[in-house]
Amino acid sequence: MVEAKEILYKDSRELYSDLVSFAGNRYQPIHRWYSLVEGFSSEFVRRLIGEQSIMPKVCFDPFMGVGTTALTCQDLGVKCFGIENSPFFYDVTRTKLRSDYDPDEFAVLIDEFEIYLNSCSHSHPLPEMETKTLFQTNERERWIFNEPVREGISDILEKMHMLPIEANKYFSLFKLAIGSHLVAVSNVFRNGKCLSFKKKWEDNNTQRSDVHSLFINYCRNVLLVDIRSKANNIPKVHNYVNVMRGDSRTLINSLPENSIDIVISSPPYLNSRDYTDIYRLELWMLGYVSKFNEEKKLRSSALTSHVQIAVADSISPNIQELNEFLTHLETIGTLWNKNIPNMIKGYFSDMESIFENLHPKLKEGAMVYINVSNSAYGNKICEVDTILAKIAETKGYEAQEIRTARYINSSKQQEIASKLRESVIVLKKNSW
Repeated sequence: MVEAKEILYKDSRELYSDLVSFAGNRYQPIHRWYSLVEGFSSEFVRRLIGEQSIMPKVCFDPFMGVGTTALTCQDLGVKCFGIENSPFFYDVTRTKLRSDYDPDEFAVLIDEFEIYLNSCSHSHPLPEMETKTLFQTNERERWIFNEPVREGISDILEKMHMLPIEANKYFSLFKLAIGSHLVAVSNVFRNGKCLSFKKKWEDNNTQRSDVHSLFINYCRNVLLVDIRSKANNIPKVHNYVNVMRGDSRTLINSLPENSIDIVISSPPYLNSRDYTDIYRLELWMLGYVSKFNEEKKLRSSALTSHVQIAVADSISPNIQELNEFLTHLETIGTLWNKNIPNMIKGYFSDMESIFENLHPKLKEGAMVYINVSNSAYGNKICEVDTILAKIAETKGYEAQEIRTARYINSSKQQEIASKLRESVIVLKKNSW
């Protein structure tokens, strides 16, 4: 193993500050189909690939999200493996990667959908699911979907399941379209780490026909427009077949040995953000979960990065900065959650395992780019990027540099006034 050298920190805010957020995708065809609060832009991926002296043949993203890396690579003719734990995000990615949509066929289906929705006036029974917070009833003081909104959503879901077998590939397009509007028509908004009720949510007057109109307009003016614009672009590679759904900590082992030229990814940040909770409307309303044990199983299969479930104590990597931070947490008073130290240990232990399992899958000299943010607990910053870089060095990588992308505000729970560094860790595979 090559002896570790001092890590270089580079101010790259001018280059990356606008690229390490999903905002840049909002006007990009296909990328814009589902807006994700988290994630980087397609231009970020393009620039990193453009840095390489030789065009990479195979890329990998172990935390795929809604497929920005895989879709950008497909546009560039680069094969890309990807893994995503969320079944909804996985479906969004696969929907975006398909290239066999016929715009004329889809246009006809949209017209048929609109005719059907305009005729809907019947009532739907409440969906059979364990959660009791979603729907308006006389017994509840607060609910997420008003009754007219629930009926409108149910109309769309009903028609989706009436699609003929030969139109099955369009089912996921319609699912994505309604998924993109669930929060907008609800009484809640995404408030950082959770869903919170909107101010004056009781005044929400969204009608059944409003839900229909939003859905049809999105299908016609966004999805269909983009499909038409790409109709004659036949990809050189089809990354639709290269993405997997499940736990990156284990699925990396299924990748071919010595096959990957470049890794571009952004793992969950160490900020106690539970994506199963933040995107629970999509998971429950679109049929991915209907019972709490299914939701819990999905939550447990994700990288350790939140305290929504009890986190077992684990042996963390022996990195000085990590040891000092954990010692600090032991010396302060009460944390806002007693599981925070175990979460931190679990996070870095999981990432250590990923670095180790990934190493034999990389070609010699392969580059790894990790977009991550530092965190804070107990009124002290945890240097996540530095710790991850040093863990990687113990697993056969050279930490070439850490590029500062921007500084972001910390949450109230992180108990610190200072801004946190969001960065890009640049690693290179070394020989053992």
